[in-house]
Amino acid sequence: MSAVEIDYSTQSADTNASSGAPPSIRSGFLPVPLHHMPLSVLNTIPVYVKARTTLNRSAVFANTYSLYTAGVVPFTEADRERLAGNGIRFVYVRVADQRRLQRALESCLASVAGDPQVPASEASALVYETSFGLMNEVLSDPTLRTAADPLKHVCEAISTLVVCHQNAFSHLFAAARHDFFTATHLVNVATWIVPLAYQLGCKDEAELIQIGQAGLLHDLGKVRVSSEVINKESELTDEERAEIRRHPAIGHELLTAADWCSELVATVALQHHERMDGSGYPHQLKGDAIHFVSRICAVADAFDAMTAVRPYKDRALSAAEALAILQSETPAKYDPQVMAAWFGLIAPESAAREQRKEPTEERRDYPRFHFRCPARVQVLSSGTVAPPEPVEFETTTHSLSRGGIGLRHACPLALGCRVRVYPRVRAWTREYLEGTVVRCRETSEGIYDIGVEFTPECRALTGRRAGEDDR
Repeated sequence: MSAVEIDYSTQSADTNASSGAPPSIRSGFLPVPLHHMPLSVLNTIPVYVKARTTLNRSAVFANTYSLYTAGVVPFTEADRERLAGNGIRFVYVRVADQRRLQRALESCLASVAGDPQVPASEASALVYETSFGLMNEVLSDPTLRTAADPLKHVCEAISTLVVCHQNAFSHLFAAARHDFFTATHLVNVATWIVPLAYQLGCKDEAELIQIGQAGLLHDLGKVRVSSEVINKESELTDEERAEIRRHPAIGHELLTAADWCSELVATVALQHHERMDGSGYPHQLKGDAIHFVSRICAVADAFDAMTAVRPYKDRALSAAEALAILQSETPAKYDPQVMAAWFGLIAPESAAREQRKEPTEERRDYPRFHFRCPARVQVLSSGTVAPPEPVEFETTTHSLSRGGIGLRHACPLALGCRVRVYPRVRAWTREYLEGTVVRCRETSEGIYDIGVEFTPECRALTGRRAGEDDR
């Protein structure tokens, strides 16, 4: 089934207003999950809450941010309970305080991961998101000048989580994202190879920390590869393929230049594309000539590449499909011992995901396309009541089918709202899409996933458009 991604930026959409950043970030604020955020973090940073404006008691279209604590008076458990009791799931900090928030999170992350009072699911989500924030910073400064301590903190948290929680992999796998952002791929691989190495007998926490760092930094060399090549939809030329294949050597060079970086981390960056039969790159190493941790990384790296959204692929493979391919290429390309351990970890998660997932593309009435772009939304009615004056706001689309369109917005819309959506792409310069809100749910980032079902006329329109341009 086709899966087309239109926003090919290498940065997270949360940090890029031009590609449709959430309105809270465009307003200068970052959402912070209230429930599992350590109080030690909220104690030192000014915390804000969002004041909402409603229309006819249902649709929410505007928000402002009010100071709750100034970072001088402690944010207490009573504050958390009071806000939660009023239905508040997210508080906010200023974008200007993002670095302070990130450093505070990193410094306490290992203690949260090892706290038996914190559910493994919550600790895993916090570890994953904090690691993701760090890797966005690292990719913006691949010299790694200030990365040593933050990387040690987050990898200590990953290893602590794996050692202290028997089902850590299950929760880390559930927390994983599946998109085309480089930071996402790095965090996925890191949070998977640590439990995989632990499963294979590595119990030393210091070594597990280094393995986590190897996962986070294995693709660092891609910062020197042009984004046009990485995101190219069509087949690569020989020159472009050669450019891609230079990234292991570039990553090794960058990591070797960092005096705090271990030889293991640099070696994994260099070898993670080597294959057991010598068909890999850059040095066509075979068998035991490839470091064992590099062989571990190769499996997780390949699995994530197969199951993630990529601009040059029609669709992402399911976990079961990716497993089948990896197994068919073992022992030729992948270490049988590593693959056996990976299968033991991933197969139960794949089966569980198949049982609980939402309808797949094959089960839908119409195929769904990834379609990320800015859009203007005009609210025609709130349920059965028309607004006293036109209500409009800027938002972001994330998917499109002949039956409807998916939006992401900082505020909810009531079910039954009638809306017009004006995507800001050439195909719709003089047209709008009209429909009714049939889904509105809050995501883990504090942004609302809104589903709009099209009118019959719009279904016919989007059917023609999607057929003309399926990039």
